[in-house]
Amino acid sequence: METEAYMTLAEVKARQAALKDKVPLDQAIAENIQNWAQWLLDEGFEGSYFTAKIDGDTINITDLDGHPAASISTDAPSYVEAFKDSDRMTMMAIQTKLRRLIDRQVLKSQ
Repeated sequence: METEAYMTLAEVKARQAALKDKVPLDQAIAENIQNWAQWLLDEGFEGSYFTAKIDGDTINITDLDGHPAASISTDAPSYVEAFKDSDRMTMMAIQTKLRRLIDRQVLKSQ
């Protein structure tokens, strides 16, 4: 599985600067994290069977019908703060947690 489908903190800051600060940094970081989690889910199931949505220190995963399927969380106050502290480690932790959900069949395609 490719692990460079996300942006680093420096890349998120550059994107924000390119948008002339129309997007607050925390929002740009949250979108990057959510996009990474979504990409991992799509790759893990070879399609969009689940939706990832970031909510502070939790990434909630819903199924095709919008029902809660699972969630992962960080020990940091939020995923945004965790990313600011260590972008690569945060993204790798998300990848590891989602992989465990898939491997343990907590998440299964219908």
